[in-house]
Amino acid sequence: MDTIRLFRVEKLRRAVRVVLTDGRRLDGDVFLAERTRVRAEPQEPIDLLNEDAPFFPFFLNEQEVLLVAKEQVTRVETAAPPDGEAPADMPDGAMAVEITLIDGSTISGFVPLEKRGEQTRLLDFLNGYLKRFIPVFWGEQVCLVNRSLIASVSQLT
Repeated sequence: MDTIRLFRVEKLRRAVRVVLTDGRRLDGDVFLAERTRVRAEPQEPIDLLNEDAPFFPFFLNEQEVLLVAKEQVTRVETAAPPDGEAPADMPDGAMAVEITLIDGSTISGFVPLEKRGEQTRLLDFLNGYLKRFIPVFWGEQVCLVNRSLIASVSQLT
């Protein structure tokens, strides 16, 4: 029996665009686990970015791999999950927002919110969301925004 195969972990490839704090835009791929530790579903880019590890491998092409520091990532753009829904661990509901980053760029879309009582407050969501990257959905795309690089957020009507 081939011992390398015994320890091999199957991965799924996902195309993403990574935007770094220095303004560089990198198009390439990340590799995601077929199953997450928490749920029996394929890992999504947000799962990878919100793990504790400070770096992740980013594949520019078949020959070149960068180890990217998550704290230097402004945002990651990719296709929304295949089922068209927010990841399973995200709350239900959505609110239209415009996010302004510290570099002055803006991102508009919908953030998934959890309804509490009669009202859903954006402030409560932002203050209670402790993960590194916040998902912002628009159409069939999702933008994973580095929470520490947000300057302001406004609710759109």
